[in-house]
Amino acid sequence: PQFEGAQLIIGAQDKAESYDARFLISTLLVFVAKGDGEISELESNKMIDLLSSKMAIRSAESLGYLSSAIMSLSNDKDIVKTLQQIGQGLSAAERDEVFAMMLDVMAVDEKPEPGEIAAITVAGQILGFSEDVIHSRLRSMF
Repeated sequence: PQFEGAQLIIGAQDKAESYDARFLISTLLVFVAKGDGEISELESNKMIDLLSSKMAIRSAESLGYLSSAIMSLSNDKDIVKTLQQIGQGLSAAERDEVFAMMLDVMAVDEKPEPGEIAAITVAGQILGFSEDVIHSRLRSMF
């Protein structure tokens, strides 16, 4: 794997796959939102708003990233490994911001479900955070 700007290139040049940091963020947001078994309309709207504002993209483009994330989560057996590789290319500040975005999505439900806590724990670990850091941030939020 190698980075070219915000893109992670995986594979040989003739069969290379390109992943964007927006793909990582979208997939992690969907993963956390879906942690309780479903994605509510409020969670969908929050994810679209976060992607649009933080990534400076249109709502329609945000929706496209979220749709791709849903498909990747259901079809890609190696999604965690791919996300970890993309996450390694983020700075500490960028990882903090992505984690904060996941907490914002989780907060939409007001009371976190056990599945969402498990999902954000995995997502935080993908970003390189320890369980102690993840749970500390969760406790401070709720």
